[in-house]
Amino acid sequence: MRTLSSCFALFASRLHSSSRTQDLRFYCRAVSTFSGASRKTPIIVEPSVHEAIYQWHEGVEDLEDYSPGGLHPVHLDETYHGGRYRIVHKLGFGSFSTVWLAWDTLRHKFAALKILRADVSQENTETVILARLAAGQAEHPGRSYTTTLVDSFFIAGPNGRHQTIVTEAAGFSVAISKELSTTWMFPLQVARAIAAQLLLGLSYVHSCGVVHGDIHTNNVLFKHSCFSSQSVEELYQRVGEPQRLPVKRLDEQPPGPEVPRYCVPSASIVISAEEVTKADIIIADFGEAFLCDTGSRTDVNLRTPLLLLPPEAIFHEGVNQAADVWTAACTLYEILGERPLFEGFMADEDHVVAEMVSTIGRLPEHWWSSWGARRDYFLEDGCWDTNTTKMHEPRSRPLAERLRIMGRGDGTTSSEFTTQQLAAIDDLLGSMLTYEPTRRITAKDALDSRWMTQYGLPAIEQLNATPPTA
Repeated sequence: MRTLSSCFALFASRLHSSSRTQDLRFYCRAVSTFSGASRKTPIIVEPSVHEAIYQWHEGVEDLEDYSPGGLHPVHLDETYHGGRYRIVHKLGFGSFSTVWLAWDTLRHKFAALKILRADVSQENTETVILARLAAGQAEHPGRSYTTTLVDSFFIAGPNGRHQTIVTEAAGFSVAISKELSTTWMFPLQVARAIAAQLLLGLSYVHSCGVVHGDIHTNNVLFKHSCFSSQSVEELYQRVGEPQRLPVKRLDEQPPGPEVPRYCVPSASIVISAEEVTKADIIIADFGEAFLCDTGSRTDVNLRTPLLLLPPEAIFHEGVNQAADVWTAACTLYEILGERPLFEGFMADEDHVVAEMVSTIGRLPEHWWSSWGARRDYFLEDGCWDTNTTKMHEPRSRPLAERLRIMGRGDGTTSSEFTTQQLAAIDDLLGSMLTYEPTRRITAKDALDSRWMTQYGLPAIEQLNATPPTA
């Protein structure tokens, strides 16, 4: 096991002594992160002389993850679960799974197959969570904005036994849509509708006694009209046929049965944010979710992206549905504007806490006094230490100020937000970003907020009357 610093040193030394491609591959595997992705405990391991290293392809999972205990090799046109699901394309991949688009021959429609790594399949509880959601109130207005469980089963393969979770097919994420945009923003009415649907969906999740545990823009997905296609051929006409890229070991040895014969990039169905005209989303990826009807869970370690992590998690206190409310507030800010609420380059937990104080004000005394790095940012009297090197701008930037710089214009005549709407957003986010979890409003409370009733829900109604885009 190596530290991150030693990994950098190893990478630098190897550039002079061996294959640059292989070293770059090792470097990418060791230190790469995904924007907005969940925090995972990094395990940085130098490849052994016996470990196979493969040619890298952009937009494809690490082929080194196809090994005993790892990913399951999947090929196009393969069928699973007694022939019911036929693989027709790839939707994406993550740290612990690949996600494939399949034609469901029983329902005659498309479905998403999330195939987990073998080494996490036995302990995964996502199907339990999704089953709980499926048993919730049918009439709840937020039910349609959550993932729908279709089926689950196990696949036995060369790398082990893999849990497979089948859900309704969904498209691209809010995060990738913003990343591919030149403005980093959705049209205002679309942004309002997405934010409102997120609150509706979260309210439904919480009504089922579930904490999502990982709310951020990568886990908010758009439903896409291409999945309403009546056949695979029609789908290919709209999104193109899948590519088959070669799988090659850098040592030129033949690949074994543990890896696929070829690799498949994800289907290209992304629409950049400024071009989105129809907002219809779901809250996805319940892999970090847990049950919590009442009280708090002290045995749960949130893997939420660091900049969205609620203070009770940073200070190692119990977490419950209030943690989702905090992360949802951060996500709403990012959806409505162009940038994250809290920012920082290679930020650590102390930087995030300082960002909280800058935005919301001083921490409650029990956290303030126990915060070991407080003196790196503040003087004894609680004022900002303007000489600190820990922050680029060591000063208070309250929520109201951050709302004015979120990208919608900061003048009374140039802003897309009216004074009344800014006040409504400030009220909503401020009540969701209260330090003490017991004092935060609930997701259900948010549905009755002034912003939701005057701006969010009307945006959904207006866009529902607009014909969807392709």
